Amino acid sequence: MKLRRNKLVPIALEASPGIESSEATYTQRIEQLEVLRVMALESAELATPLARCVNLPEQLLREYSELRTLSRLGEVFTWANRFQNQCDRVVFVASATNHRIISAFLEACCDPLWNELTRGERGSKPRIYFAGEAFDNDAFQGLLRVLSPQRPSNRDEPYGTGLVVLSRVHAPSSIQVAKDRLVAELQKNSNPTSQDTLGPEPLFYDCLPNIQSDGLDSCDPPSAFLPFSAHGMLPAAILGINIMELLAGAAWTSRLFFSTAAHENPILQWVAWNHTLESRKLALWSRGLGAAAQWLCALSDWKVFHALAEPPCDPSLAICNHLWVEQSRFDSLSLDPTRATDVIWDPGSDRPRSAPSGQSICTGYTEQAKTGFEQTLAHQAHIGGKGLTIRLPDLGELSVGQWMQWMIIAQLLEVALRDGALTQGT
Repeated sequence: MKLRRNKLVPIALEASPGIESSEATYTQRIEQLEVLRVMALESAELATPLARCVNLPEQLLREYSELRTLSRLGEVFTWANRFQNQCDRVVFVASATNHRIISAFLEACCDPLWNELTRGERGSKPRIYFAGEAFDNDAFQGLLRVLSPQRPSNRDEPYGTGLVVLSRVHAPSSIQVAKDRLVAELQKNSNPTSQDTLGPEPLFYDCLPNIQSDGLDSCDPPSAFLPFSAHGMLPAAILGINIMELLAGAAWTSRLFFSTAAHENPILQWVAWNHTLESRKLALWSRGLGAAAQWLCALSDWKVFHALAEPPCDPSLAICNHLWVEQSRFDSLSLDPTRATDVIWDPGSDRPRSAPSGQSICTGYTEQAKTGFEQTLAHQAHIGGKGLTIRLPDLGELSVGQWMQWMIIAQLLEVALRDGALTQGT
């Protein structure tokens, strides 16, 4: 498991030269957004279920500090501990968008090859699998084969399989089909007729559309707005991710939104610049945020491309935003093949390290990526291109929580600008 930062470092927004002066309506949109911010600040309870997402992280943290095990987070921790103690595999049955939320937390905050690690290397946390997003018989049958106690590699497995169903009011029928079939298979395997099919008792949790548990009402907002509800926090907690830090980062972003006037508010600046663009592009400079970028596309209508894999060409730079992570990984390994033999396993860590060497140290992956990123920004400015850059200090929970809540608030404001007021229905 990688190290975690326990001090919140705010994510930063940087603008390319000339954004304000080149956009005639930029100031007008900032003023409109300031009106919406003040309306939200003065309202005791925001009217729409989507807008309540702004206050949800702070509410969950406050409730946990007062009620502990009786709070919503207390229930999340209780069930997460059960799955960790009893299961080595957990299947999340949910929509494709909900799967992207889980994958966003997994890719950013866990080992890149999570399911390939041993249970000890995973800190006794379970492997995870997904089902229910589509009627795909081949994929579903493959999942059943992996989970089957009759599979040779599973016969002596001391841990069972867990099933978490993230139900919604308007859930697709594929989720119910996957749920029923998985429950039947797991129960059949746990009540064997012979020793050859012996398997541990399955652990099952159905996150029903309990309105009070998520702080949302029957309007049932889209799945993309639920990373900080039980639909996101329970899977993250099962993976051993620090959900208190995720929520702390999200709550900090909400306080930033409420406390900072428009012309100094980076969230409002982000919305004001991107609101009227016909094609909103985001150059992603970190593989660890790949699933998070897919979640962003489901949340809004962004076009995301991976700049490290395919450096953006000149036409893409005319109007393009950037998402950069200052420290994406804690071990910076060299890309030079001649130094491959210098990579060793540190006895005090579960990650490889670069061995000390008298040779000159070649430029590492992070340094090369940063050079390409800075050159791209310089070239964008040189050709008169414009865009905003969001800089994350790292891929820790505090940073990821900040960024995801930032994108949620930004989308709420986008909807408010289209509807004319933050308190109107979405």
